[in-house]
Amino acid sequence: MDEDTDLFRDEIDELDAELFSVNSDAEVSISINASKSLEMYDQPIQYETKKRLYYIRFIEKRIDGGWTQKNIDPLLAQMTSYDNESKPKWRAIAAWYSKFRKSNFCITALIPSHGKKGNRSLKNSSGDFYFNKALEDKYLRKERPSIATTYRYYCDLIQVENSRLVSGEIIPISYTGFNARIKNLEPYDVDLARFGRSYVQKKYKLGDKFAEPTSVMERVEIDHTVLDFTVLMEDNQTVIGRPTITALVDCYSSCVVGFYVSFNEPSYLSIRAALINTMLSKDDVIDRFSSINTEWPCHGKIELLVVDNGVEFWGDSLESACKELGINTSYNPVGKPWKKPKVERFFRTLNTEFLDSLPGKNFRSVDAKGDYQPDKEAAISFSLFNELLHKWIIEVYNQKADDRKTRVPIAKWYEGMSVYPPIQYTGDDQEHLCVKLGILDTRSISKDGIQFLHLRYDSPELLEYRKYTPVASKRGLKADIKINPHDLSYIYVYLEQQECYLKVPAKDSGDYIIGLTLTQHKVNIKNRRKNVTDSQDSVSIAQSRLEIDQMVNQAWANKQKQKGMKKLAKYQGIDSNTAHSTVPVNTSQTLPSVKAPKNDNNSIDTFDWNSDDIEAF
Repeated sequence: MDEDTDLFRDEIDELDAELFSVNSDAEVSISINASKSLEMYDQPIQYETKKRLYYIRFIEKRIDGGWTQKNIDPLLAQMTSYDNESKPKWRAIAAWYSKFRKSNFCITALIPSHGKKGNRSLKNSSGDFYFNKALEDKYLRKERPSIATTYRYYCDLIQVENSRLVSGEIIPISYTGFNARIKNLEPYDVDLARFGRSYVQKKYKLGDKFAEPTSVMERVEIDHTVLDFTVLMEDNQTVIGRPTITALVDCYSSCVVGFYVSFNEPSYLSIRAALINTMLSKDDVIDRFSSINTEWPCHGKIELLVVDNGVEFWGDSLESACKELGINTSYNPVGKPWKKPKVERFFRTLNTEFLDSLPGKNFRSVDAKGDYQPDKEAAISFSLFNELLHKWIIEVYNQKADDRKTRVPIAKWYEGMSVYPPIQYTGDDQEHLCVKLGILDTRSISKDGIQFLHLRYDSPELLEYRKYTPVASKRGLKADIKINPHDLSYIYVYLEQQECYLKVPAKDSGDYIIGLTLTQHKVNIKNRRKNVTDSQDSVSIAQSRLEIDQMVNQAWANKQKQKGMKKLAKYQGIDSNTAHSTVPVNTSQTLPSVKAPKNDNNSIDTFDWNSDDIEAF
């Protein structure tokens, strides 16, 4: 074998090692069944085969999605051509890869089929144009018409065309032949055209996996979902609705390490609450529920937080908090939930196992629901549901072996803790964690302290800071603040000079501020504005505005274009305390004659005649 073939041997061996490393029997079986190995072909054929493999290997390692023009062309532009030859077209590479894949990635599938060249068209090929048109117009559409509908359209096209022909009638292929040709189409292209990109990404996704973590809290996935369950108020009669859960799952142990349930839309508020629940000790959680008899030891600092691409994960508050806490974040690709498998599996198990038999369960479709009405069947209050959910997660989900019987989550957690425990938050570190996870905002520090949503925050320490901190901007002294969305009785103000946070209480709010949450306060503000708006007489206000406009228009029509009217108004003392308007007068008749004072140097002038405030008119 020549030198060129020897150089390429390493790559072929590497490919075989990757694809046929399951067992030695499979490799022997394939080599026996192969009719002709690559080395038995002429050098030009070997050269062409190696060239095809070169392009496939390069693109295969870098492509994200299907082998389409949109994905292949940018990669072709990046790579160097093989042996300085012109690069092939994307369609040729896609065709090579299709054959390569169908052969179970056998290198001989890339051998050029020179022996098969020639006229190999179907016997009945006169209707190929109409077959392709029927595919494009009917079958390969998002509406997904049936093969029978497509065949009927195909026959109609040929029948109309035959009516125009003088001779040479086109014979349509039979339905059996038409169906066979449909079945022989590339399934990826068919699925892409009929079901869309999201569908094919799931169906033909690569088996790529993230690097397995080596310790607990090294990689933690977070996501939200609306639960398929309806809960009641504490009176067990009033329906609240379906709650939303924000959950975090540790990828090393598969334990649920924290969660937060509320009726708010997914936001930073729910993310913050779930993160605090995750990273702080859960002893107080266990103490709240007398029915729970098992520990929930999962807590500590997160190394990598895998988040979704929802808008709530892109805010400044989360980014700022993660930077301050030393938490790395990784954004999951859009439309690829399988890249967060742990938390997605938890949500599926939660709905199918825990909620499946509870009264108030919701169904995903109308057909599945039938006559069942979740709002009428609901019988569990939120407080009871909250306790049941905690008990199921702590005593069932974290304690139960996975489907493949490869691990028990809580046992795996203890195993990881014994080798490399995560950083724990104790003492002052717990408050520091809550501070850094607060909602970030920037406010001015004025003589009245700091204003936030009509609430005033001030303290002697903040006053001292304002006294002795130079103001570098014309906009005044500003500071970053952190808000606890579950308690607005105080805020944390970051003092730039001291490089620390100052806890500043709310002022002049009385009992209103006690236990006040951000959501409650925003609703109260909205209701107050609505009450003020409702209390005003909108009709009278509108009528008054119209009257003002009419009075202005009348004045404009009757205005006197006379010089000195403003000076006259000033002279007559026209102001908001008088009811009359400016009226022109004859000043020579109105003003009394005034004798000039005698020139007495000893007299004191009591009026400044040269004053600029008095103008002639």
